[in-house]
Amino acid sequence: MGRFCTNCGHPIGEPVPESEVLPRLDDAPLPTQADDRPTWLLPVVGATLALLLVAALLAWLGRDDDPGTTGGRATGRASSAPERAQERRPVNVAPTARVEAPAAAEATTDLDGTLVGYAASQLVDGTPETCWRVGGDGSGSTITFALRRPTTLSRVGLVNGYAKRVPNGTTLVDWYPLNRRVTSVEWVFDDGTTVAQDLREVRRMQVLRVDPVTTRTVQLRILGVTAPGTGPLGRDYTAISEVLLTGTRA
Repeated sequence: MGRFCTNCGHPIGEPVPESEVLPRLDDAPLPTQADDRPTWLLPVVGATLALLLVAALLAWLGRDDDPGTTGGRATGRASSAPERAQERRPVNVAPTARVEAPAAAEATTDLDGTLVGYAASQLVDGTPETCWRVGGDGSGSTITFALRRPTTLSRVGLVNGYAKRVPNGTTLVDWYPLNRRVTSVEWVFDDGTTVAQDLREVRRMQVLRVDPVTTRTVQLRILGVTAPGTGPLGRDYTAISEVLLTGTRA
């Protein structure tokens, strides 16, 4: 009876078939290293990047253009905003008012040779060197300003004399102290609100703040005036150079 290998059982000394040859350890394929990254990670990262891209695109499409650029809705908004702000900003509405006042004094020739008139429209012409003027003591006179539309007024005021200087040879003659100056007035509005204003003898606009009042007409009642001017150039006229009515469209 022959001898056999104690490890594989093959007869000792007999050729070993190829089917029974065991592979060497260094010939065996290496085990594949398992990928330990979660299978859901890549889809989540891709979806996040896509959302960020969409958000950036929407933000770019919805941004406001520079107000200085032309075209598009942004230009329309930029141009209309200043218009709305201008409507809300208080402005002097007196220059556009229709003025009714007692008959003015006749035109005169000034010291420099110019013919000067004193129509009521000069109360709102924006030029303090012109004036409305009546003869004598103008106390009790009422001047009415009809506004173009209802307006919420917040300030009123006037230049309460003839604030003009005129050349006379080598000097300037100041007509302000040489005519009567208005010392007190009342402002009357549509709803009956009446506001008194006392005035100083200064040849500039004297402004009075009033509680906002909406009105279409304003009455200026003259309550008191000074005595006539003195000296060779003194005049017995009551004069107002300019009127201020500041407010916003109602």
